Amino acid sequence: MPSESRRHLPTLPPDRLRLIYVVTFAVALLGGLLSWQAGTLSRQRGLAEKQALVQARLSDFRGHVETRIYTSLAQLRGLSANLVLREQLSPEEFTRIGEELRMGDPYLLSLAMAPGFRVDQVFPMRMSGRLVGTDMMQSLQYKPAMLSAIQLDNAVLAGPNDDVDGRPVLTCVLPVWVSREGVPRLWGATLLTLDFNALLEDAGLKALENELRVEIRGRDAMGPAGARVYGDGTDMSFHSVRMPAFVPGGSWLISGMPREGWQVPPWWRTQAGMIGLVLTAFSTFAVFSILRDRLRIRAMAGVDPLTSLPNRRVAMSRLQQLVVRGRRTQRAFAVFSIDLDDFKPINDAHGHAAGDAVLAAIGQRLRQSIRGNDLIARVGGDEFLLLLDDPSIVGEERLRAYAQRLRKVLLDPIRVGEQELRVGASIGVALFPRDGHDAVALLREADDAMYRAKRGQHEGVHFAHAAG
Repeated sequence: MPSESRRHLPTLPPDRLRLIYVVTFAVALLGGLLSWQAGTLSRQRGLAEKQALVQARLSDFRGHVETRIYTSLAQLRGLSANLVLREQLSPEEFTRIGEELRMGDPYLLSLAMAPGFRVDQVFPMRMSGRLVGTDMMQSLQYKPAMLSAIQLDNAVLAGPNDDVDGRPVLTCVLPVWVSREGVPRLWGATLLTLDFNALLEDAGLKALENELRVEIRGRDAMGPAGARVYGDGTDMSFHSVRMPAFVPGGSWLISGMPREGWQVPPWWRTQAGMIGLVLTAFSTFAVFSILRDRLRIRAMAGVDPLTSLPNRRVAMSRLQQLVVRGRRTQRAFAVFSIDLDDFKPINDAHGHAAGDAVLAAIGQRLRQSIRGNDLIARVGGDEFLLLLDDPSIVGEERLRAYAQRLRKVLLDPIRVGEQELRVGASIGVALFPRDGHDAVALLREADDAMYRAKRGQHEGVHFAHAAG
């Protein structure tokens, strides 16, 4: 059984609890959003760092590719310069130039001259059977690049396309203009064929592919719109690093990503995300505990710790509210002053612990006997106050019957240890506005009526207006 030292936690009002839940949810939601934002930023930062490393590797590779292509192109321009000066080269001169160029360019596969855009000389000679006589303006392989080179008046890279040996090659075409009697004339073109795989390998592709998946797009220097010219055919990640490589007449698009994927954790597994979620959990728990405990403390300030009934302060506040409302609306209510009979002998004979057990049991019975709108409070040692807010039963007969039911409930024996103890109750009743127009007068009248009932009048229930 409860004792005076035991504290009962009061039942918290549902509306206040709902407010606590709303505030706690808002804190959890805000914390979750901040954690998501921090985790997302951390994830993006980690991804950006990895992308920067990939970009540096791709940029180095692109620089080597561009350098090698334009170095080869410079040799083609040297051949064209000879043609501008001479308009024609003998087979011996052409072969000598070709050998010199090949010594300085390991990627050069063939060199060709096409006066009037028809190939008539090819170096080395073993390649001549495949190119000599080719009309570049009629060839599906060379015509688009040749027309683009004439329009740009500059070199244009075509391919890569497979040669007769099935080897991917790049073809660079360069229009040649000569001056005759001071009038520029389009002489034809020169062609340079490069080993595509050798060029990429020498630029560092194999070392790059030890760590990265690489894709190159832009057949015929068409950039992102062109077909894939290198790669395993699988789609690159949305986050793959992409950069252009500028080649004669256009560009290629080089894409790269780590072979094992970016391996960037989801936001909740980043350090910032996990710290944010932990802090959110602690903050949410702390806010809920603080608000609940503050509400509980406020509630406990108005609760009798022994019976868990409202205390005198709460009862007086409620009584004052009823008086103010009654003055405004003339709505009647009743005040019951209840004092236990034969309680002191229990304390004297069985000790205060038994008395506390009896009071706790009485408080529970009273709480279970009243209705939702009524208030029962412990206002003293063995004194209780009932505020009956129901105009339908403020008639004297109904109030008397209600009070007698309360007395009967309280008269039932209370078991304390091995003993059954009994107490009675004397009840005084005052009515608003008949017996008083303020809280002090109503309490005084109810207490006076209770003392008259205790003296044995009216079977333990007495009304304030009745004669003593």
